Amino acid sequence: MSDIYRSQFRMPFALFEKLKAEAGKAGRSVNAELVGRLERSLTDSSNDLDVRIIFEALERLSLRNPELRYSFGVNLGSQLDERPAEIEGGHWTLAVNPGSAAADTYLKQNPDLLQKKA
Repeated sequence: MSDIYRSQFRMPFALFEKLKAEAGKAGRSVNAELVGRLERSLTDSSNDLDVRIIFEALERLSLRNPELRYSFGVNLGSQLDERPAEIEGGHWTLAVNPGSAAADTYLKQNPDLLQKKA
């Protein structure tokens, strides 16, 4: 453990409570949560960090508002990926068939239609 720097940091109590709640959701200690967040913010490229922040924000919104579905498209160079990534109730999905994302979503919402065809 000689490569570990022991310290005591001060932070606003409200910030500590948020950190503690996020650590609890992730199933780890406050210290592990703090170290992980610091490592990510200091080692990731800015694009990677920004994308992670967007995904985490969408996950929080989805869990807070389970009746809503959030979706977005991905621009791969000059071509827009037609498969919308969606998050609903904290779960990510990606349409299987790029040509019929709406049909995939409809079939997912009505699984009994698939059973009748089989």
